[in-house]
Amino acid sequence: MAQVDKNLKKLGEFGYVNQNCWLAKSLGYPPTKRCQYCQSRFGECLFTRYLIVSIVLIAIIVFAVYILEGLVSKGVIISVFALVIVYGYFFDKSTEKIIEANFEQKKAKDALEKLNCELEAKIKEQTRHIREAYEVERRAHEELEKMNESKNQFMAITQHHLRTPLSSTMGYLDLILTNTFGKVPKKIAEILVKIKGATQGEIKIVNDLLDISAFQMGKNVLQAEDDVDLEQMIKEIFDSQAIEMKERGLYSKIDTEGDIPLIFADKSKLTPALANIIDNAIKYTKEGGITTTLKSENGKVFIFIKDTGMGISKECLGKLFSSTFERCSDAQKAFAVGKGIGLFLSSKVVELHGGKIWAESEGVGKGTTFCIELPIKNVK
Repeated sequence: MAQVDKNLKKLGEFGYVNQNCWLAKSLGYPPTKRCQYCQSRFGECLFTRYLIVSIVLIAIIVFAVYILEGLVSKGVIISVFALVIVYGYFFDKSTEKIIEANFEQKKAKDALEKLNCELEAKIKEQTRHIREAYEVERRAHEELEKMNESKNQFMAITQHHLRTPLSSTMGYLDLILTNTFGKVPKKIAEILVKIKGATQGEIKIVNDLLDISAFQMGKNVLQAEDDVDLEQMIKEIFDSQAIEMKERGLYSKIDTEGDIPLIFADKSKLTPALANIIDNAIKYTKEGGITTTLKSENGKVFIFIKDTGMGISKECLGKLFSSTFERCSDAQKAFAVGKGIGLFLSSKVVELHGGKIWAESEGVGKGTTFCIELPIKNVK
């Protein structure tokens, strides 16, 4: 049982028996400490070779002394054996350290090679997983692009077929209201005016949807012109909202800091973009009003539309201009009805003009300031 335990010892462990060496195998234990690090046969052992060389040298020295002197004195024999024993002792110790160091070096090298193999295997495995994940993501991205393209085409076709009958309806309503087909009774005329207003609203929604499709497909829909008067544009927007603001007891104020230059812009797109923001400010302001400030510096015009309304939470500020058909929870609580596209469209129009738009608010109940930066000349 003890023999089996020793055979189970690993190379380098105390008590390891080298099965290749007949001496260690016969004894059942390592003759010297260095033998536990050795796997060589007995004939390949350094110390065995040293003993053989030592015996040969002793024989040669004794024979040489005998030839030269005619006899071998005890002093010579003792001296030779003493030299061999002392040298053998130091040789044994030095080879033991060398063998032990070589074993530790081999052990470290084997461990390093094993670690290297394990790392290579892990890297290959991780690389395979990454490639598989990349392939899945690539296919998903392609499918998403196809779906997005199909959606954009569907929206463009659908909106075109929506706008055509609405435009025809507006045309016929204008003809009826101008008595082209005969005089219209007053009550019927009042109803037709309401229908016309609702139709105009529907046409605006369809136009907004067409613009969203164009933006999502990367189209530049601007037709810019010189000498666009921002101050006059904002006055006209407030004039169109004057009746509603008066009924709700809200004030409107326009301040200018210095001369405001005319800019290069698409008036047909920029007007509804600013109107969306002003309409939004009016909609969410119960008391107080809206102050608009314009100023120019460093080749840019800045517009600040500040209201005294419900304000915006920090959570909603970050995604105010980034989503379509989605409204912040603050806005939903105040007004259940809303398309969720006005601010998105406004931001896209401003960006196409090479400008920036952002909102600032200290929180719910503390009002909001919409900030717009537009270049005087450059348009993307």
